Amino acid sequence: MDGSKLRLLYSSKHAIYDKMYFSIEGGDFYLYGEDAERMSICEAAFPQEKSLSLWIPQAMELTNWRSDVRTLKAERYPEIEMKVSVNRNLIDFMNDYPTSMIEDNFMTRWAMYANMPLEDRLRGELLPMFKEKLKTLSEKEAVERLLNWVQTAFVYEYDDKVWGGDRAFFPEETLYYPYCDCEDRSILFTRLVRDLFGLKCILIYYPGHLASAVQFTESVAGDYINLNGRKFVVCDPTYIGAPIGRTMPGMDNQTANVILLE
Repeated sequence: MDGSKLRLLYSSKHAIYDKMYFSIEGGDFYLYGEDAERMSICEAAFPQEKSLSLWIPQAMELTNWRSDVRTLKAERYPEIEMKVSVNRNLIDFMNDYPTSMIEDNFMTRWAMYANMPLEDRLRGELLPMFKEKLKTLSEKEAVERLLNWVQTAFVYEYDDKVWGGDRAFFPEETLYYPYCDCEDRSILFTRLVRDLFGLKCILIYYPGHLASAVQFTESVAGDYINLNGRKFVVCDPTYIGAPIGRTMPGMDNQTANVILLE
């Protein structure tokens, strides 16, 4: 109870950013709606109750409302040119998606964005275009062209300037909005690498910067991170013009935090 009003509290497996919560019997319960200064809480449990999860394990199915077509071209490889349109209803949904993390691991925040599958229609349009243009190339050559596309087809801008604070994008948002930053590019790049080539990817967090790395099936030289005996070669979508295996200056792969993506 909030004064004379009955309010709803919901339990979450995630630590949701910037939301009021109460710790009850080892769980965190968040207040639905506006915050309250004083609450009287009933701790009675419901049969078979579960905490909610903010993971989105399958593609969203929302009424189709396509955005204007956007042309995105790689600078080094101008033949890698994509015409992209996304579902505006999906963009609206993502605009309200709350930022969170699991078990105090801040890397899971970005993993939730990177692991969400692409919308089926976008996937059906975008992936065949890439596959057609990359079909004659080796694994390394194909990923390098994709990397340059993400590096150069988008305009970089800081979240603080555009949004007034930090904000991560789902892949569709990066394809829709005019500006993006390092975390957005790494999320989009790793989503496409997994969908196009079936290769394992990790996100790499250096203080103030997010990049990615790919586990190739062929021998690829360059900077890499060893994760549980597996070699992930650095691919930085924000280090403009950098090839596969090149780490941005000032970034230390030995002390970086990483997370393996699904």
